Amino acid sequence: MIESILYGSKYRFCKTDKGNYWVGVSGVGHPFPGANTTAPMAIWSDLQKAAIEAGHSKDEFVTKKPEKKSRVRAEKKSNGPSISIF
Repeated sequence: MIESILYGSKYRFCKTDKGNYWVGVSGVGHPFPGANTTAPMAIWSDLQKAAIEAGHSKDEFVTKKPEKKSRVRAEKKSNGPSISIF
């Protein structure tokens, strides 16, 4: 669990498969959003810098990106004679 203190407020980093976010734990004042509320995105980089300075690895903030699926192109129709039925 990664926790960071910024502007006198405490935040926790949450890492999920869908994405990462910071949640307010305790504190008062601006920009603290309240307990168990997502922190404003404007301070996420400051929170990450504070956590790295506190000794956490930068790799802990990276989420694996899903592998790209290879596209299979459809076969092109021949220009030969054909019958269309409506």
